[in-house]
Amino acid sequence: MTTVGMPFVAIIGGFWQFKNDPAVFGEAKKTASEIGAALANAGMGLVVYFSNDESLEPHVVSGYVKALPVGGGRKCIRVRFAESQKGTVKFAEQLTRSELFELSLFAGHEWEAPFYRSLVATDGVDAVLLMAGARSTLIAGQIALARPLPILAVDKFDGAAGTVRSELAIGERDYPSAATHSAAELVAWLKVKLVARAEEQALARLREQKYLQATSQKRKTLCAVGAFAALLCTVFFGVAVVPTPAFYPFLTLTGLIAAGATGALVRSLIWGSEDTPPTRSLFLGGVAGFVVGLAYLVPQWVGAPGVLAPSATTVGATDKIQFVSAVLVAVSAGVGFDTVFTRLKKQAEDQPIGASGSK
Repeated sequence: MTTVGMPFVAIIGGFWQFKNDPAVFGEAKKTASEIGAALANAGMGLVVYFSNDESLEPHVVSGYVKALPVGGGRKCIRVRFAESQKGTVKFAEQLTRSELFELSLFAGHEWEAPFYRSLVATDGVDAVLLMAGARSTLIAGQIALARPLPILAVDKFDGAAGTVRSELAIGERDYPSAATHSAAELVAWLKVKLVARAEEQALARLREQKYLQATSQKRKTLCAVGAFAALLCTVFFGVAVVPTPAFYPFLTLTGLIAAGATGALVRSLIWGSEDTPPTRSLFLGGVAGFVVGLAYLVPQWVGAPGVLAPSATTVGATDKIQFVSAVLVAVSAGVGFDTVFTRLKKQAEDQPIGASGSK
């Protein structure tokens, strides 16, 4: 069993009110152990906070560890506590199955506020199990309700868990009861809720991704239209309404930048991924179009300076042909350079980074 993709259930509750009633106390611990075994068999991880005998956690952990096969479940029990609790939060099973436990300190010496915040963290708790308990269990249940998280509130014993269970049962007719369901059935119900919530989150992420794709495509389209409009303007003034020879080199270089940017943006719009920012394509394409187009023109200007010659008084047909040819080269350069850069970036992200000399 691996923790990759494993849902983690926060175990919250306590049996302090049963200390003077050994029979009820013993039954509560037995039920907690059975639920722990059912959680292990269902492939769920645990998030625990206290280890004293009157807490719910050590008894759930005991049943959980007994149900795990030897060698499985590495770091499937996350132990969270404050700095002031160092040395006091320790489970008996850590002596023999230390590989199952992952210890994590809350910042500071106070435990209560970080404990409640841990139920809100999106990367820590996927569901909540409540049994008996008092004020902190009731507050934790309300936080889980507000998030919302799947909650299994066991109503077999007196305490805050029963109060939370009553709230949940009002809005959900099939909410299970410990009076009619076994520990395995209770956990199976919780797992169904976890799967349903995971599907809802996946759909929400998909909707968000589609929205981001549509937004990105819209921005790319606007940028591509703008770059293409600038390119048409330079081509128009470079071929149809020709400016003076002194201004023609500037117009040519501007056309190269616009052509390269247009090529890169069109490539990104048609074949690029949604996370490719249009500003990057605009910049890379413009640079590539300018450099490659200029490299294409320089040898021609060396042999025939044309409008660069001090004596030039008009823009000839040869100059116009050079201009159009350079623009076409710049468009291709923008497409190619943005493609290569995107692929290199992708390869760099996928390439694992290790220590020097490691394999």
